[in-house]
Amino acid sequence: MPKQLLLVFFWGCLMVLISVADVLAQRPGRVQIPTDTTTQSTEDTVKYGPETSRYIYQSDVQNNRIRYQTVDTLLTGVHKYSRVENFLNYQQYLGVIGMASRPIYPTIPKVIGTDIGLDAYDIYVTEPEEIRYYDTKSPFTQMFITFGGRGRDVVDVTFSRNIGPNLNFGLNVRTMSIDKQLGATRRQGDKVVRSSYINAFAHYRSEDKRYQLMANATRFGHTVFESGGIVEDTTFDSGLDEFFRYRNAQIWLREFEANEYRFNYHLYHQFELSTLLQIYHQFTRRHQNNYFSFPLSSQLSDNGYFKRILLDSTNTADRVKYDVWDNEIGLKGTLGNLFYQVHYRIRRPTVNYNHYDLDSVRVLPVYDTSQVAHTGVTELYAGFDLRFDLGENTFLGGGVDYLNTQSYQLEAEFINPILKAKAVRARVLPTYTNRQYIGNQKYRKNEFEPTAIDQLSGSIEYQFPTIYLRPFASITNINQPIYYRRDIVVDSRQAFPEQASGAVQLLSPGVEARIDFLKKLHLQSQVIYTLTSGRAADVYPVPELTAFARLYYENIFLDGKIVLQIGTDIHYTSSYRGYDYDIATQQFFLQPNGLDNTGLIGNFPLPLPNGQSFPIADLFVNLKVRTARIFLRIPQINQGFLEDGYFTTPFYTGQPLVLDLGINWQFFD
Repeated sequence: MPKQLLLVFFWGCLMVLISVADVLAQRPGRVQIPTDTTTQSTEDTVKYGPETSRYIYQSDVQNNRIRYQTVDTLLTGVHKYSRVENFLNYQQYLGVIGMASRPIYPTIPKVIGTDIGLDAYDIYVTEPEEIRYYDTKSPFTQMFITFGGRGRDVVDVTFSRNIGPNLNFGLNVRTMSIDKQLGATRRQGDKVVRSSYINAFAHYRSEDKRYQLMANATRFGHTVFESGGIVEDTTFDSGLDEFFRYRNAQIWLREFEANEYRFNYHLYHQFELSTLLQIYHQFTRRHQNNYFSFPLSSQLSDNGYFKRILLDSTNTADRVKYDVWDNEIGLKGTLGNLFYQVHYRIRRPTVNYNHYDLDSVRVLPVYDTSQVAHTGVTELYAGFDLRFDLGENTFLGGGVDYLNTQSYQLEAEFINPILKAKAVRARVLPTYTNRQYIGNQKYRKNEFEPTAIDQLSGSIEYQFPTIYLRPFASITNINQPIYYRRDIVVDSRQAFPEQASGAVQLLSPGVEARIDFLKKLHLQSQVIYTLTSGRAADVYPVPELTAFARLYYENIFLDGKIVLQIGTDIHYTSSYRGYDYDIATQQFFLQPNGLDNTGLIGNFPLPLPNGQSFPIADLFVNLKVRTARIFLRIPQINQGFLEDGYFTTPFYTGQPLVLDLGINWQFFD
């Protein structure tokens, strides 16, 4: 643990102890500061706290639904500091915070036009449209510092303040410093992830509120020292024990370095001519620079990890640059209960590979340089949105986004306090990475058709005095999905894209429940069952059953000034043939059916290669004192009782049993 972080944590704990002592020392006649309030003006009655520190999203302003939310002060779930855990583990990832991940369940792509397709680290970046814009009556600061066992340190700090009543400015800084959990060369400091994220944001409103401006800028730097996973034991004679050596595991690669840099600039502003007519404009500039390097001479053996080498037999140094200029202008307004919005959008994505200029390296016959493209296209979008407000929390809406004659998205949605339903149909263009990739390990150029996606989803909510139930279901049809398959080269774990000729259907009913027992015991749970069918069912592996349950004891002391929670999180995923991972192109790819000559490669069910599955339990203790929330967490507390570990991706183990400590502290002055 870095000394600086240890010092910060020490002082944080000391301040909490002082706060506890102050709470315990209060006398009946002393003025009490309300819960979650840290400052009270001596000159007036203003009390600073969550109610005076609110935030809003751009979509709220753009859709004329101005609803500020107060900052989260709840204790429940504060120990879930991993981005993957924030998705209830419905992500397949490489077992360590900060490493590549993908959704287990199908989602509608954010971009229906041409995207880069390098999205393995997307969950660690907050998109420009998802930034929170604050309105604070006093300076607001939130510090979230986690000291994870085995060198897994995460820091997330947000600061915001108003510069006058109409202008707010803020910063969000996140860093990750994660030691290797597999094949470490030393006990501390052998990093697998180094990451930093900085976002600056501002929100301005004119005195008459007719003009508003929202702007943010993001820099994201992410470095992963990829291992390639555990060197497999193809004989399996020694059972699973050989797989769970963690730091002592034998891994494929030690000098592979993947870097990703993103720079995003975003501006949204609008002017209100009248309630009926407003004009808006938004501009987004995205830059994504993906680079990896690896000295091929350092591979484990002559039959090393990379089986296909095309340009340079001594060193790999591949770079992909992706740039997007995006402008949208539109009209919107409200007429009675009807909201409308029409827009026109010009988007220009470009991609550049460093091997486009091949003069500096040896060109092998596999490269036909006349077919190598350095492309930029101009995409023209037009569309509209409509919404009928049928009550304070009830509306019916829908919209269309149309790209030339190639791609489109249709959407309809109904929401009220009990019933929610949504229907989406999208026709999505292949990504740049799907259509073409130029690198030392692979070269390809494909002509794929757009993929059509239909998704229906809905839920019903029931709230009883001590029970909350939300049954839900979704059905998704994906026609001609593009997926990655394993290279035909023997023993290779590299991948190439293909397009299925048929469709896959996924039906996923489930239920979410919250139950309170005896006022102090609480159960939160969610279960999803998935049935997959269709001609292309094999290209979209999804577990048949996933389940999550949180059982905890909660007690409140000193009139709500101290809250204590003790409980456990339990995750279960039924055995399924999850995707393997190609580190060269950051793509998850399909395992081939059946055993091949490499034994486990291509036949590696998750979470255990023997086809078994078991629940994974985490223990946590959460404590809240005023605005400070402290947690202690032990992941995989049942390690050794059923199995010595589990896998999140073939040859990548999940987090072993360690001790995590963290503090989330909010300041309102």
